[in-house]
Amino acid sequence: MNTPIPWPDFFDLLDEGFIILDGAQRVIQANPMAGRLLGLEAGALAGRPAAELALNMGRWLEQGQPSAPLRSERPACVFRAVPLTGPQGEPLTVLRVGPVRPPDEGEGGGKLLRQLQTIFDHSSDGIWVTDGAGTIISINRASEQNNAISAAQFKGKKVISVVREGLVDRSVTMEVLRKKRQISLIQHIKRTRKQLLVTGTPIFDAAGNIDLVVVNERDITELNNLRSSLEKVRRAQERVQSELVEMTMRELMESDIVAESPAMRKLMTMILKLAGLDASEILLLGESGTGKGLLAKYLHQSSPRRDRPFLQINCAALPANLFEAELFGYERGAFTGASETGKAGLLELAHGGTFFFDEVGEIPMDMQAKLLKCLDDREFIPLGGKEPKKVTCRIVAATNRDLDELVAQGRFRKDLYYRLNTFLVRIPPLRERQDDIFELANLYLRRFNEQFQTNKRFTHRAVELLTAYPFPGNVRELIGIMKKAVAICEEQVLDAFLEQMLRGGAPRSGTAGSRSSLSDELARVEREMLRKARAACATTREMAAFLGISQPSVVRKLKLHGLSQTDS
Repeated sequence: MNTPIPWPDFFDLLDEGFIILDGAQRVIQANPMAGRLLGLEAGALAGRPAAELALNMGRWLEQGQPSAPLRSERPACVFRAVPLTGPQGEPLTVLRVGPVRPPDEGEGGGKLLRQLQTIFDHSSDGIWVTDGAGTIISINRASEQNNAISAAQFKGKKVISVVREGLVDRSVTMEVLRKKRQISLIQHIKRTRKQLLVTGTPIFDAAGNIDLVVVNERDITELNNLRSSLEKVRRAQERVQSELVEMTMRELMESDIVAESPAMRKLMTMILKLAGLDASEILLLGESGTGKGLLAKYLHQSSPRRDRPFLQINCAALPANLFEAELFGYERGAFTGASETGKAGLLELAHGGTFFFDEVGEIPMDMQAKLLKCLDDREFIPLGGKEPKKVTCRIVAATNRDLDELVAQGRFRKDLYYRLNTFLVRIPPLRERQDDIFELANLYLRRFNEQFQTNKRFTHRAVELLTAYPFPGNVRELIGIMKKAVAICEEQVLDAFLEQMLRGGAPRSGTAGSRSSLSDELARVEREMLRKARAACATTREMAAFLGISQPSVVRKLKLHGLSQTDS
């Protein structure tokens, strides 16, 4: 079956039927009115032989589609045939189907022409019609408004004159006449400053020549304005988001947390999300010195519970015989030596806040079962007590031990492990966060300079030494190194002292001294590129785009090389 021909929308609105036949005289398309006149759905006509539409239809078409109409009693219709050539040069026949009218209504098509003219003038899209030579035949009212013209001024003129007079920047009709196919393009109207999406469609005669060109215009000015507004909103949102990130980073710095590296940024995003959700049973895993306690406090301070207590217990430091009493509390006379008034447990004192189990892997085995029951039931009974008390606080736990291995060894209950790690957060070691080392070192350099009333500093050389060091003690070790350097070093520049301190450690690749020449050259090139970016850009965000790095990295590198953020 042939491919359907593009069908103008207004054909479906006419009260006269239209049917398109292919070269084999089978129906390709029909409008709804044709179906109603023939007593069928329009879709049911597709594929039918024309001979089935009315008595004598086949013979009438075989006679060469004479100009005389075919009248049919069953159904009571009048058929007229018009031969056409399709877009691919194929022969087509258009049948006009109308009811048998009384003689006074006439058969000249006057009413149909009036309907077509009304639809043409009241279309919301602009329409131009030209002949095959490019002469303007008609322009509708919408097009007059789009172009700020009068149709009477241009009827009978060549369409090329519209371009020559500067009305439009280019003509789609000329493109259609040249390429002999449908063309779509954007026109800029100088008089109205509108942007129009225009589509020119050629209509071919029986000989395959262009008989008419129909141009459809649609005003897309508002659409483009809306797109531009949305783009501005998107950019504003990006700026706000960037500023929020910077504010968050400053808040983190105030909490002694540095998150310049991608790994830590991802981790802090998760921490903030868990804080906002007020999630409980969060397990923090990380090596010793990575800041698990600091993150637990930050999680509490960022949550709706920030105004409630934050209490913690170090499971490794508390003797096993005191663990239960400290955690759950006890009643008067619960055991020998107990206070006469009893004592509230830490879980009770943390009412509505956050309770942090530090080094949870060290909890005694006999207490693990009691803690599990407490977490499952969300209640506990103090030593010597009878009435249970509710657990109303958020539970956060942390450990540097491999709990999976402890479970395999039978030293940690599997069910308690699963209960504690409802939300698991792994903190990367400092050796995997090289982007954080400079900021951490700079943070504690300022802090210890204030504490010891000194003005020590370090250069990019010291940063290279620090980033090459594996930091087995993580952030805690870095803090100790910076404190010792500021307190003990007699020189203002700490580079040599830090190198002396770190010499006993194991750099990741080679020694720092063997890389000094290359490092100095890389630093020189980086400093020069920063100077060029600073001269060419107005802001650090523009510098980041110029250099292909993040804005926080630009600020950090400017600080590292002692450069101001504005050109001098």
